[in-house]
Amino acid sequence: MISNNAQRQHTPPGAGTSKPLKRGKACLTCRRVFFLLKISHKFNLYLQRCDGTRPICGPCQRTPKDDPCEYADGPGRSRTRTLEETVSRLEARLREYEHPEETPPMALHNPYEHGGSSGSSDRKNSASPSTEPGIALPATRHLLEWFFTHASSFGFFLNVSRFTNSALLPLHFGHQSRPCRGLLSTVYLWGIHLSPQTQHKDLEHTLLMRALRDTASDLSTSDPHPHRFMHTIQAETLLGYYFFRNGNILEAKRHTSSAASLALGCRLNILRSSQQQQWSSNPILASAPVVLGGSISLPPPQDPIEEGERINAFWAVFTLYRDFAVAVDPPRSVCGVFDAPGCQIDTPWPLDMDMYKKNILPPHMPTRDAQTLFAAFQSVQYLINSLRSQLPPLEELDRQSRNLSALREIHFAHSLIHGSIIRLNETLSHSDADCRQSCIKSAQAMVHGGGLNVAEFGCVNPIMGTLWALACQTLIREVVRIRSIPSGQTPELWSSLSQSSDPGSISPSHSHRQHHLYAGSEFDSKEDLHPRRQDSLLASLRQGISALTFFSANSALMKYQLTSVQGLFSVIGL
Repeated sequence: MISNNAQRQHTPPGAGTSKPLKRGKACLTCRRVFFLLKISHKFNLYLQRCDGTRPICGPCQRTPKDDPCEYADGPGRSRTRTLEETVSRLEARLREYEHPEETPPMALHNPYEHGGSSGSSDRKNSASPSTEPGIALPATRHLLEWFFTHASSFGFFLNVSRFTNSALLPLHFGHQSRPCRGLLSTVYLWGIHLSPQTQHKDLEHTLLMRALRDTASDLSTSDPHPHRFMHTIQAETLLGYYFFRNGNILEAKRHTSSAASLALGCRLNILRSSQQQQWSSNPILASAPVVLGGSISLPPPQDPIEEGERINAFWAVFTLYRDFAVAVDPPRSVCGVFDAPGCQIDTPWPLDMDMYKKNILPPHMPTRDAQTLFAAFQSVQYLINSLRSQLPPLEELDRQSRNLSALREIHFAHSLIHGSIIRLNETLSHSDADCRQSCIKSAQAMVHGGGLNVAEFGCVNPIMGTLWALACQTLIREVVRIRSIPSGQTPELWSSLSQSSDPGSISPSHSHRQHHLYAGSEFDSKEDLHPRRQDSLLASLRQGISALTFFSANSALMKYQLTSVQGLFSVIGL
């Protein structure tokens, strides 16, 4: 007789009666078969229950199936469990898209904060902004390099070294040791905009939206940044230039006005003046940044560099505001917040940041108290001539210098001075030959640019389009005027030059007399005056149009200015 133990050993798995398994212990295949029979009301056909034998249970061993015998609590994730998790994840993602307001915010961390490996220093130096929320960008160092190559053309007034070092810190986006969110996002925007790599251009719109959002919230955040006022002024200035460059006049005007309001609110227009000294001598006003009477009292600067940043900030905003007003506003609307009654400008002239490092601060700007039009004319002319005398002549610059940024800044400064001379004299140019002479000479000097090849600059300040257009319009008006003079009549300008060889006999609108009308052009007689003057004017005009044509490829504003000049150019039949 065979014992019961031997009989039990030869019984096939799952056969006969056995103790029922606990819930969830059956294999996934048997559970699925049981579920299908149950919903089809054929439960009585399920005669073989799962016995839980591993790795393969009795029913799966006797009747092989397509799906393997797997258990939900196995050592690895089964195929069924993987599919279930994928379905759950997709359903959760679908709920996020359908109800975004119910989606909780995601907390990000810095993966390099506690890094101690040998490669941590390299990661810190690169400081990839892929850790920035929401956008995968190129390395921060690359973005900064692309931007700072042309930053001086777009009103960047902060110390470049300090900004770069703080931006590359391996800290989270918005940390108080790094630049403000709005400023950093705006610099990233400019870096992508100026990037030579076209594959990143699709990120520009996303970065623009983030820059606008962050800049608008930097002053009202619950965790205020210690440099939020200066950084917001810088961000608004860069955004003003960005929209100005892209031809979005309304947005450019809005951000320009915001930058000007903040600059005046921070009292940057009276730095190192008697009024500021009254504020800084009060320990209550100098203790914090506080807001009193609509103005913000910034804490005293920590060093000359920080004071230099504030001085340069005011003039960067002032330049943008004036440039924009001259470019898009009618002549009667050029005056704005800086010309409001009681608005005094008593801030020193800006200097290069290296001068501030040497603790060389500029003298105070002289105040102007013009009582008459002539006094105002003389005062403005004196300021222009004083500024021009401090600049190196373009003809004496080293053409082989690799420092294109310095050449571009000096060229830009000369262009602004020539544009100021034209604007100052053009009102009287119809009745005063000396004023007309100054306009024409400045227009030609601007388009010639001292012989520099402006195409090598790669990128210029957007106001250069307005300045070149102003010079071209001045030259076109003079060509039209010359052609309207009868051939037998001596031009009024030549008569003025012939009758007035003494500087003191010229119109009082000039403090000194220029020795000839055109640089490098001497006239031997009155007979060849008409054709030679026209040839000189037309050559300068074509050079100005050539500069506008080159830079209009990447600037909607330049393209608009070029179209306007070409329309006037067609009037003279060329």
